[in-house]
Amino acid sequence: MTMLTSGLPRIKTEYHSLKPKVRFRIAGTRQYLHLSGAGVTDGTRYAWSGTKAQARALRDRAAMEGRDWPFKAVKRIEVEE
Repeated sequence: MTMLTSGLPRIKTEYHSLKPKVRFRIAGTRQYLHLSGAGVTDGTRYAWSGTKAQARALRDRAAMEGRDWPFKAVKRIEVEE
């Protein structure tokens, strides 16, 4: 039995491009968006963390629902405890 292939070998690498993670924080405080996507939490233990695209989607959803959005996206590396 003959198997057909594309003729090009697949190159596997060990390099992964991780998308940068962000958190939402209320400016000037240590309050972050809760990991549930609603409410706040003090510190980062139960804080939401995601990609920039996910962060924009949360912000845009709140705006469409007419909810206040006091949070500012900050890079996760900037707020690690």
